[in-house]
Amino acid sequence: MKKFLYPILVVALVLTCLTACGEKKGNNFNQATNGAETTPTTEPKKGSDLYHDCGGEVVLCDYSKLTKPAEYPGVSDEELEKEYLSQIAEALADYPNYVRDESRDGTEIKEGDVVNIDYVGKLDGEAFAGGSDEEFDLEIGSGTFIEDFENGLIGKTVGTTVDVDCKFPDDYHSEDLAGKAVTFTITINYVGQKKDEADDEYIRRLSRGTYQSGEDYKKELRSMMEESAKKEYEDNLYEEVLKDMIENSEFKTILDEDVAFYENDMKSYYESYSAYYGMDVKEFVTEVGFSSYDAFLAKCHDDAVQYVKEYMVLEAIAAKEGITVTPEIFNERVEGYMASASMTDKEAFIEEYSNEYLNYCILNDLALELLVENAKKN
Repeated sequence: MKKFLYPILVVALVLTCLTACGEKKGNNFNQATNGAETTPTTEPKKGSDLYHDCGGEVVLCDYSKLTKPAEYPGVSDEELEKEYLSQIAEALADYPNYVRDESRDGTEIKEGDVVNIDYVGKLDGEAFAGGSDEEFDLEIGSGTFIEDFENGLIGKTVGTTVDVDCKFPDDYHSEDLAGKAVTFTITINYVGQKKDEADDEYIRRLSRGTYQSGEDYKKELRSMMEESAKKEYEDNLYEEVLKDMIENSEFKTILDEDVAFYENDMKSYYESYSAYYGMDVKEFVTEVGFSSYDAFLAKCHDDAVQYVKEYMVLEAIAAKEGITVTPEIFNERVEGYMASASMTDKEAFIEEYSNEYLNYCILNDLALELLVENAKKN
């Protein structure tokens, strides 16, 4: 979840999620407007470049009556089959299925043949790293391997094991092998004939023996899909409960300076990325999915208003419930934030984002978790 570490995560997501930010799936929830209570939030102040404490006044709905969406029903056989066939189609496009052409057993290899081979490369009599493989499909003349390797197989007999002397090009990417003479011991298993469907043998070879059949892989695929679906459900649960809370609370005042802070913050990210790519920001935003610069500005404003509402609601809940961030909670949550941002240096992380801002994020997360726990009980 870690919803409120916004500036950290938006940097990583800006190029892949720009057109989707702020768009959330809708669910029908029970109304929860009884027991409303007026809760003023603190006066606006900016504690750092990241931290902004929103002002304004909000009337919280009775969040003890919030409800959660229905549980995800699981992955159906139809969904599994559709995903399986989609993945197999992609695999076949990238790695065609070549089955043994028995009519070519004992014949000579010619250019254009796809041969299935095992090979071991040796430099000065010792196998070298990256120079060995098994059951590899190689099209002769494709340039997949160095020229000496492929040419050395032409005229050789299918079903035999041969030694092919090769010399790596002087400009080869590996300095350890560039210009070096090596010998490959190659077993020519068979000449392949392309098959437009995946059989169990194809699954076994493609997975390097991890799965012995299509059914084996389907079991693992179902498990992966279930895990992904549960995570998506949990992510949506937090978003939808907060959305319901906001829709059923009353915002007496929303301060323009609060909206401007988040609006300018989002615009600055796009401006920095457009500068990085040497583009004008107006051109950049259309390249990443916005219909126009005005549409981009409108999206920034709408999202900023939503962020302010979220923070106002969660700050008010935290104050009402007396939620505090202990040192133990702080350390645990910071480690979670670091994992989400793929960072490992805790001291540098805290220095960059400040104790103040991180405490602010954690407090909001704790308030949101309280909302979700209430919803799960109903």
